[in-house]
Amino acid sequence: MIYTFVVTVPANTTEENPIRQELALDKGVIRKFVVQIPPGHAGLCKFGIFRGDSQIWPKNRSEKLAGDGVLLIFDDEYYPLLQPPYSLFFVGWNEDELYDHSVYLYFQLLTKEEFLSQKGIYWPEEGFI
Repeated sequence: MIYTFVVTVPANTTEENPIRQELALDKGVIRKFVVQIPPGHAGLCKFGIFRGDSQIWPKNRSEKLAGDGVLLIFDDEYYPLLQPPYSLFFVGWNEDELYDHSVYLYFQLLTKEEFLSQKGIYWPEEGFI
């Protein structure tokens, strides 16, 4: 399953008062996370992806994702969303004084069965465990 989100951060959004947008997913395992930061951002829009109060991407909480005309691909991830709530949150700000900036987020989510079948864990009498 692929989930896509477009988050627009208004100009002059401060780090002290960032936007927080829910990214509603379903139960499963995040297999891949892709971020598209279009040209023109000039590194002025900074953000992290959170679950509750824990920052998931980037892992080091003191840093944030930013860029200009880049595609960030995290394809070595296996982040489980097996207990509700199944939402993540985009938390970010925009230091640009004139322009809003949009960020494009893509998540590949595997069901538990898809994840376990990729790992080769299957017992015919019990199904996937």
